[in-house]
Amino acid sequence: MGAFFLTELDKGFEQDGLFYVRYMDDMLILTKTRWKCRRAVKRLNTIFNRLKLEKHPDKTFIGQVAKGFDFLGYHFSPQGLKVANITWTKFVTRLYRLYEQKKTQPEWVALLGDYVTRWWRWVQAGINDVVVILEEPKPISDLQC
Repeated sequence: MGAFFLTELDKGFEQDGLFYVRYMDDMLILTKTRWKCRRAVKRLNTIFNRLKLEKHPDKTFIGQVAKGFDFLGYHFSPQGLKVANITWTKFVTRLYRLYEQKKTQPEWVALLGDYVTRWWRWVQAGINDVVVILEEPKPISDLQC
């Protein structure tokens, strides 16, 4: 449903030749200049208004990539790729909640173990073989949005 609903957004950013990627309702737009960033934000706001959508204030970052940003549960920065702090917090919260819900069941340890195993598999899918070392952060710091 989201793919169909946001097709207008995808087509709009394809035409601009920007780095644009979207996974469901999470999107990342990278530009090389502040001017292009402002145009991209204006286009995004225009399309969102037309579709009667809103940006989530806690999940919106507009600024230099060198400051680091979160996307799809990971934190991207010149220092490398890691699990975002909010992702760790949500993991621990869900683990405690699962424990409270299942602690009376005989297999509660296995259930929690399964959850941790699946979560860790997700983490390793994004980070395990990824080593991000930016010896020259200059090109990354040039990017906006």
